[in-house]
Amino acid sequence: MSQQVPKVEFLTERAKLTSGREQTVDVVVRITPPEVDTGITKRPKLNLSLVLDRSGSMDGEKMVRAREATAYCIDQLLPSDRLSVVIFDSIIEVLIPSQLAENKAQLKGLLKEVYARNSTALHEAWVRGGMQVSEHLMNGAVNRVVLITDGLANEGLTNVDLIVSQVKGLADRNVSTSSIGIGDDFNEDLLISMANAGGGNSWHVKTADDMQRIFAVELEGLIAQVAHTVTLGLVPADGVRLADVLNDFEMSETGRYKLPNLQAGSPVDVVVQLRVPEQAEGTKLRLLDLRLGYTPQEMKGAEVTKQVFEVEFAAEEAVELLPVNHEVAKAVQMLMNARARAEAVRRMDRGDYTGSQQVLRDAYLVSEMAFAPMKHSGDVQAEMSSFEEYHETLTDRSSDKMSRKRLLYDLISRRNSKKLS
Repeated sequence: MSQQVPKVEFLTERAKLTSGREQTVDVVVRITPPEVDTGITKRPKLNLSLVLDRSGSMDGEKMVRAREATAYCIDQLLPSDRLSVVIFDSIIEVLIPSQLAENKAQLKGLLKEVYARNSTALHEAWVRGGMQVSEHLMNGAVNRVVLITDGLANEGLTNVDLIVSQVKGLADRNVSTSSIGIGDDFNEDLLISMANAGGGNSWHVKTADDMQRIFAVELEGLIAQVAHTVTLGLVPADGVRLADVLNDFEMSETGRYKLPNLQAGSPVDVVVQLRVPEQAEGTKLRLLDLRLGYTPQEMKGAEVTKQVFEVEFAAEEAVELLPVNHEVAKAVQMLMNARARAEAVRRMDRGDYTGSQQVLRDAYLVSEMAFAPMKHSGDVQAEMSSFEEYHETLTDRSSDKMSRKRLLYDLISRRNSKKLS
């Protein structure tokens, strides 16, 4: 794999700032991972454990589609990749012990006898999957557990905080965790927290038919992964104040922002708000020092990229004549909408469904104005459609479980700049 460094750009609405007044400036820090050859001789090796729920609620179409999606995953692996499959209900079974994916027909044949039954020992099954990966840890590979479930952890350890703590501990040993929740009865707070702590992805499969697509997106991301354990340090210059980071990323113990893993072809936008003091016309000012820490996929040690953001100040009339970068306003509004989703969920949890609807309605109206110059953009249209769907589902109390899940998963994808293909 290439050892090129990520590209870091600073984007503002216009290329210069207005002189003569104090102001708050929206800055998009765009981190573009290096392009890599993801062909069979270049992509990172995979060491995966698929942990598949077979409890009674998976009966029928869910179980059929889960088997098909698992078979699809096997088909995408190379003979140099490792795979294990753990199936669970109240009993945990290692259906496929960790092995090289050399005899795909045999591996897929083992899936045919997987059927739904009993209750859900989610935690112990995840532990077993983690053991399968850990016992065959591969340097330079993507070592990951993928948990697939439609239910609640109701056997064995069920405490969310303890489970999440164990997931983080496994991630610290270079085994990440992704989670795929199916339908409307699983515990999204647990699965999202597991993925966040585990350095993986959290996905929501709304219908069984959508399962293979989610598997495909997860695998594409693993194959394209160029760096993990990504952190961002931001130090404003003297007199400049870091007012906000709209992504609401978690902070590391060293005070840096924890970013998603870097994947070729998927830039990460971090939106920073800086409070900038008044400057004279013609001044060039260093506003921000940036340190991007990351561990390249093929290396053990961390790397650091440093960048400085400097900007020139000009008279208001001159600034107004400069071209407008609409990507900045779009990035800002997408993240403000993520915050609106979080607030809507908080109100739902308090039983304030009217307030939840109002928060989302207000976000929709603000978005209409903010997105007006780019209303034909595909991701803008998808964003506006999602708000229209929230309005419909939140008026139907029978859809509350699915509405909550949709809001949470959508806010995470906006926060991490991730899109489903």
